[in-house]
Order: sequence, then C-alpha cells, then structure tokens
Amino acid sequence: MKRLTALFALVAVIQFASAQSSYTSVSYNKTSQPALMLELPYNTDVSQGFIVDNLKKTGYDPETKGKLFWKQNKLNGFYVFKDVRLEGASQPVDLYFKVDQKTKKAKDQSVIYLLLGRGENNFISSTSDEDTYNSAKNFLNGFVDQSAVYKLNLDIKNQEDVVKAAEKRLDKLKDDEKDMQKKIDQLQKDLKKNQDDQKDQQKTIENERKKLDDLKGPGKNG
Repeated sequence: MKRLTALFALVAVIQFASAQSSYTSVSYNKTSQPALMLELPYNTDVSQGFIVDNLKKTGYDPETKGKLFWKQNKLNGFYVFKDVRLEGASQPVDLYFKVDQKTKKAKDQSVIYLLLGRGENNFISSTSDEDTYNSAKNFLNGFVDQSAVYKLNLDIKNQEDVVKAAEKRLDKLKDDEKDMQKKIDQLQKDLKKNQDDQKDQQKTIENERKKLDDLKGPGKNG
C-alpha cells in the first residue's frame, strides 16, 4: 500500500514538473490586475515556505524584521516583498504573492499567484514591461523543479524530528526505568529490613513472654 501511494505521488510530481506558469488576472483591492499563476502539488504551507526559500536565493531576506515578519506583511490577501532583484530585470520589483488551496478537496495542491509592481498600486503587465515580466515568469517556472527538492528536504527534516522525538521518548523511558529500579532496590532493602525487624521483634516478644511466664510462675504454684 505504501509503495502504491509513493507511486501515485511520483506520478503527480512528474505531471506537475511539466507545468509552467501561465498568465491570468486576479483581484487586488477590488481591481483586476495582470498576474502569473503556477500550480504545485503541495499544500499551502509548503508552497509559502518554498516562496521564502527561493527569495533568499535571489539575495533578498524576507525575515529582516523577525522570523515570520513576511507573514505579517500582508496587503489585500497578498504577501508583499519589496524591491526584489530578479535575474534579467533591470530594476528591483515588488512581488505580491498569494497562495490558495487549489480546491476544497485537493488539500495537497496549491495555486501560487504573483503580481509585479513598482510603487503603491502600480502594477506591471507583460506589455508595460516585458523584460521584467519574463524575468518573473522564469523565476516562477524555476519553482517547479526546485520545489521537489525543497519538499524532499522538508520531509527529511520532519522525519528527522520524528526520529529525534522517538529517541528522546526512549531516553525518557530509560531514565524512568533507572528511577524505578532505584525504587525497587530501596523497596527490597526496606523489605529486608522489615523482615529482620520482624524477626527481632519476634525474639523480643518471646523474651518478654518468658519474663511474664516467670512472673506468673510462683503464683500458679501457690
């Protein structure tokens, strides 16, 4: 069953690997804007993390104001990254990313939308700046092959965490065993002492009874 699931996953990745970004339009601030769209066979969390990872490769640091600053820097449903330098583009560009789940049922598939802009509400189209738009398209197309490696590394990291957690749990169980063994050893010592005390107490009782019998002896004879 696991092999069959892995086979289906591999087929899905191969199918998506042939995909490329396409032109579309999306609503931003209630206005339709030209955009690029790319589908990936991963959930939205993975796709969001992958975007950040790829931005770092351009020299851009999306976490300059805290680990999750980029998630807080959101406008009209889009994550905004200012002044990003894309290969082939003559000037820095603002990237507006939106990541949606493909459908309600397809939880492991997401759609990335990308708007390009320079300045507030000044969006670029393929006709207004073809070079920049092509650079962004190439940048987005690069996600297809690179995302598989990113997801694999993410799965490896997650599995390493699972193994570490399991090992930590085993270490805790071993420590508990040591504590239990110490308690058992102490209980055995306490039990031995209790048994010895019982023997001593039995001897004491026998001695005291003998004294009592000795005291009662003359009276009985009288």
